[in-house]
Amino acid sequence: MRPPARSEPRSTVSLALSVGVHVLLIAVLFFAISWKTKPPAPVVAELWTPPEAPRIAPRPEPAQVEPTPAPKPEPKVEPKPPPKPDIALEREKEIKRLEEVERKRQEDERKRLELEKKKRLEEAQRREEAERKRKEDEARAKAERDKQERAAEEQRLKKELESMRSQRLSDQLARELGSASPAARTGTPMPGTPGAAAATAAWVDKIRAKIKGNVVLPPEFSGNPEAEFLVQQLPSGDIVSVKLARSSGSKALDDAWERAILKSSPLPQPDNRDVFQAALRLKFRPTEAQ
Repeated sequence: MRPPARSEPRSTVSLALSVGVHVLLIAVLFFAISWKTKPPAPVVAELWTPPEAPRIAPRPEPAQVEPTPAPKPEPKVEPKPPPKPDIALEREKEIKRLEEVERKRQEDERKRLELEKKKRLEEAQRREEAERKRKEDEARAKAERDKQERAAEEQRLKKELESMRSQRLSDQLARELGSASPAARTGTPMPGTPGAAAATAAWVDKIRAKIKGNVVLPPEFSGNPEAEFLVQQLPSGDIVSVKLARSSGSKALDDAWERAILKSSPLPQPDNRDVFQAALRLKFRPTEAQ
């Protein structure tokens, strides 16, 4: 183990430095206190005049230079208006809102008036159309009533005329039959009369031929049905009445034959008056008329 030979110098240096620092601190404190307690020293100022500067010859003037044009002035910027206070903004907004509400109210009122005007016009048109239709219906109904009344009156007059005609013909038939032969009164030929059957057949054929010439056959039937009629006539051939004895099955065909029989009055007279018959049974078929 080595002896601590070098530790003594280090301790000496440290001690010397510590003592120096304390001495320096004491000196600083002393001078600081004494500086504050001394009265301020008077200020001494010296006046000093600078030596005269040597004269310098004037320098020649430089060549004249064109003046530089002045720069254009910058455009003046308008200052922005100061911001409005919040109260003014709110008031302006409220005024705009009220104006918008009033404008909308006026627009709604205009639309409402236009709609009411349109409805009134449509209602007037509907009433006018209904009135026109009512008058047309009344006129049509009146015309139909008048037509039915005229048809009924015509039918009544026709029946009266037919009744009067039938009565007149019946009276005439009774008078003529009263003075006629027994064969004419009974409607059958006198027995034993030569050629009575042939004469009767020829007379009936003449009657059927005339009736077939006046018939207008309807298209509403099929086949070749037969219809039978009982015809009552005067000795003059005037038809007193026509009755359907057996139908053909088609009303249109039966009516066509009946109209043809009535249209054929007066019926042809027999060549032999002894074969005359007041009542005849006549049969008809469509094919016979074609």
